[in-house]
Amino acid sequence: MKWLSILWQLVRDVMLTGYGMWVIWSQVQRPDPNGALLAVALVCIAPAARSAVTTVLSGAGSSSESSHPPAEPPSASLHASSSEGTDEPG
Repeated sequence: MKWLSILWQLVRDVMLTGYGMWVIWSQVQRPDPNGALLAVALVCIAPAARSAVTTVLSGAGSSSESSHPPAEPPSASLHASSSEGTDEPG
């Protein structure tokens, strides 16, 4: 299903955004622009803009780190292993 994700990104980032930009450009050049067409253009651009804003706000390196669980601090793992290895009561 990775190809489906890549296909959606292509449609979202290239086709929908390009179509929205073309509609905006064509309406800007008209003496009386159509508000409904401008709204459609903004709806076409919104998914790519949302993705871009989310990427920027989440930070460059955090997207790959968020898929992995956080590592346990070394001091906690040392205490756990040293207390488990001894037969001392609590």
